[in-house]
Amino acid sequence: MIALCAGLCSPRARGLNWVGTRFAVADCAARSPDRQLLLTCARGGSVDAARVRELVHPIIDWDALVEAAQFHGLAAALFHVVVERCPDLLPPDVASRLRRVCRDSVRQNLVLTSQLLALLDAFAAHGIAVVPLKGPAMAESLYPGPALRSSSDLDLLVRKRDIEGAVSVLAQEGYALGANMQRLPLRVLLRLNCELFFHRQRMADVDLQWETGPAHYPFRIAPEMLWLSLGRTRMAGREVPCLSPEALLLFLCVHGTKHMWSRLQWLGDVARLVRKPLNWEAVLEMAEEARCMRPLLLGLSLAHELLEAPVPEDILQRARAAQAVQARARQVALRLMRTPPGEPQSWELTSFNARMAEGTWDKLRHSAAMLKAPTDRELEWFLLPQRLFFLYYPLRAVRLAYKYCSRLTRG
Repeated sequence: MIALCAGLCSPRARGLNWVGTRFAVADCAARSPDRQLLLTCARGGSVDAARVRELVHPIIDWDALVEAAQFHGLAAALFHVVVERCPDLLPPDVASRLRRVCRDSVRQNLVLTSQLLALLDAFAAHGIAVVPLKGPAMAESLYPGPALRSSSDLDLLVRKRDIEGAVSVLAQEGYALGANMQRLPLRVLLRLNCELFFHRQRMADVDLQWETGPAHYPFRIAPEMLWLSLGRTRMAGREVPCLSPEALLLFLCVHGTKHMWSRLQWLGDVARLVRKPLNWEAVLEMAEEARCMRPLLLGLSLAHELLEAPVPEDILQRARAAQAVQARARQVALRLMRTPPGEPQSWELTSFNARMAEGTWDKLRHSAAMLKAPTDRELEWFLLPQRLFFLYYPLRAVRLAYKYCSRLTRG
């Protein structure tokens, strides 16, 4: 751990100049076998057994490695990579722990698949078009075993005009909004965000989306662009709607950028997708039209530099020529090497995406959204009548000031 920190704090790591086809941070990862093993698990494709043994042999802190793998959504992949190539080097207690994680992943995938198919049938019965985003449908098409790609909820895209009907269908199926959000009328909820989260006991949550980001987010794919880019995939012996590979790639890159690429699993999705036949001209055209070129270049360059994804050279050159993309790629790569890993704070996400934005107005608008209210946290405090909603803004400012001042004090 000390050696890793020293490596990351060295002038070379801070500078992070491009060296050939790798980030300098990849060299730091190479000096940390556990991090290099996680990159191998995220990479997918063929894995050399001798290389895995070389990485596994010096690992001492297995608890930290397993926790990092679980955070990054790679625990099942870690188990399969190590057990299939060097089971003799895996401590029995660690093998047992990872085996349980794999069983849970298989069970969760079966539940999600069954849940998704039931919801698709329910929506279809009411004439509501729905497209699964990510989740078990994507895992089925990108991974050799769907359980290798863990998911915790179902992301569903619907048209905005169908939101009221979709909410009604979910209610009939036993799903409900969180207690705080239930207090607000639907028209207010539609104005506050671009998605609604529904819960059902002993079932995975459902994230119902009608936009790919809130109004202030600088990289939003027009929903109609996605609706015009649909395909079909097979899941559990059935055909289900999905995004075309080109639209999915752009969506994944925008989603990863929105969340600061904090999970190696998301880069693994991109790496696996670009190994499939793609119409790269169509991908670039969609990114240009959606004004999402920077997230696309960021996701592709990270997937190539860290996971050896076969990205066309002209796209890599374009990414390397974009200073904002390079700076954010270095930031992400260093963050992915942290031990232990952790979720980005809301201010980190806002700053990251504001720096990615191309125009000054987009940067300012997204930065100002930190004060947008009410969020679920403000609603937990108390519910104001709609005519007094403006009071949530100073309340949010006070809450954030208290939150971060308290952390500074404790620090």
